Amino acid sequence: MRNKIVHFLKSAGGYLSGEEISRHIKISRAGIWKYIQELREDGYDIVAVPHLGYRYLSSPDRLLPVEILFELGTKILGKDIRHFDSLTSTMDVAFQLGVEGACEGTVVCAESQTKGKGRLGRSWASPKGKGIYMSVILRPALLPSDLTQLTLLSSVAVCEAVNKFCNIAAKIKWPNDILVGDKKLAGILTESSAEMDRVRFIVVGIGINVNASLSQLPPHSTSIKNETGQKISRVVLMQEVLRSLERWYAVLGKDGFAPVIARWKQLSSTLGHHVRVIDPSGDVEGEAVDLDENGGLIIRDDNGLKIKRMSGDVVHIG
Repeated sequence: MRNKIVHFLKSAGGYLSGEEISRHIKISRAGIWKYIQELREDGYDIVAVPHLGYRYLSSPDRLLPVEILFELGTKILGKDIRHFDSLTSTMDVAFQLGVEGACEGTVVCAESQTKGKGRLGRSWASPKGKGIYMSVILRPALLPSDLTQLTLLSSVAVCEAVNKFCNIAAKIKWPNDILVGDKKLAGILTESSAEMDRVRFIVVGIGINVNASLSQLPPHSTSIKNETGQKISRVVLMQEVLRSLERWYAVLGKDGFAPVIARWKQLSSTLGHHVRVIDPSGDVEGEAVDLDENGGLIIRDDNGLKIKRMSGDVVHIG
């Protein structure tokens, strides 16, 4: 009911009488007053003027489902949004929901995480109310061997959304770190449940440093606010990320992985650089020259030998 009232007030763009809201929402005017009071307590700025009614002015700076869903426009992603004030990790909750059969496109988001997850067992700094911390459940028609496609696809989607909304020149460090210059702005983590011949589901975790100060972040990190000098709406950026992710997910389903690879290369900060790939199968150093058709990084070492890595930690050294 609260969500209906918020949507109705936001869509109106002006004053609505209690009678109009009552008629539209189909509850009593006393019930409307009660819900308006609850919304104000949650941080909504809604004014009430005698003989004019109620008018929406602003929303709290929180990743509330009603805010994210307002004019989102996606068909799959975000139709079910689970919001938490604080979690250990959105990845853990989303994975459990996937096991329990949650529908494709379910999103888990939090204002803060106490044990946010990064790649390769690292942690993700999650200062409260300063970033986007979310995980999305997908159920793609892919073989387990093709799951790398979702990792690179997600990096393209997030990078495009950030650049479009914030007007900054973010790039992708292989496979899926989003950088501005040499500083990390966002990260992506994927975890899956699969059998030998099919993927049950995959969870795509996305962390974006939005309005955090540098003192709240690890070394060699940055935030959108630090790069632009402006506070950014986390809700609007999260909407843009969900739209971008759904758009690229549709491209993968219709046209395959080749368009994703092509766009990834355009956004890459790794290709053309001298790199070291740290990997349990053995470190490799050389020039990053290409991606193969599966998203593997091709490195040409000092002897001219081309070596492929499908995973690992990339260090740019030149």
